[in-house]
Amino acid sequence: MLPDSFYTVFGLVFGIVFVVPTICMIRKRGLDDWAWPFFLASLPVWYMLFGVLAGDANVIALEALVGLPYFLTGYLSWRTKSRFMLCALGFAWLSHGLYDYYHDVFFTNAGVFAWYPMFCAVVDIAVGGYLLHRAFTGVDKPCSKLN
Repeated sequence: MLPDSFYTVFGLVFGIVFVVPTICMIRKRGLDDWAWPFFLASLPVWYMLFGVLAGDANVIALEALVGLPYFLTGYLSWRTKSRFMLCALGFAWLSHGLYDYYHDVFFTNAGVFAWYPMFCAVVDIAVGGYLLHRAFTGVDKPCSKLN
């Protein structure tokens, strides 16, 4: 078995390698308005699926309950286009990053891969920061025009 630090570093590196091109691709294709709300609403589903892997109905129900604010924020920010909702969406992503980072403190979900919480925390914090940057600066240029 590998040490926990390996999984932490792996999740960190994998998260960075994943999130940077993902943000650029979504910006370049103009999918910001629906992609980030949809992905936020899908985040709790992953932890529920990990509960399915563990075969624990209590974990599935608890993850669904904790995921309700993310489902709701994703839906509302998809339906309501405003600077306030963009800020709410950004803060929801940041809060989910903290949730990921401290997931093992809150829950015992045996189905979660050891590297996943750090991976998801990095992605969530980067996306949340990007969305808040967009909300406060109004920058909407695609990645290809950032040079």
